[in-house]
Amino acid sequence: MPRKCSQLKAGGEPCGGNALAGKAYCWSHDPELAEQRAGGARRGGEQRSNARRAAKQWATIGEQLSAADLPAILRACMFSVKSGTLEPAQASAIAALARTSVQLTGELELEQRIAALERAAGMSQPGIGIRRVK
Repeated sequence: MPRKCSQLKAGGEPCGGNALAGKAYCWSHDPELAEQRAGGARRGGEQRSNARRAAKQWATIGEQLSAADLPAILRACMFSVKSGTLEPAQASAIAALARTSVQLTGELELEQRIAALERAAGMSQPGIGIRRVK
């Protein structure tokens, strides 16, 4: 019969896990394995992050997307969540990326329009030729 882990839980009860061969603790409590456990937890967290899952989903959708594609992508995400093939957290990450993409596209377009107007008004540098009204 395997030896039990000698670690006590917070309530004072024994762990109940089987001790590793030649050791007093199970894998979860062996102090010599603490760094290995932390590394595994970190890697597991990285693999389960919303950003990582969203990146995987985007990879299946395609490399080049336009703002016009976003409504169809978001609808597909909604159906995927409903059918259980996409986690809600993944869909939320995709929606956040889409929202950011639309916002950035709008801001870049506005900057380009302002620059074109400044060129048309003969202003080679932004801000030149604009007077403050007192």
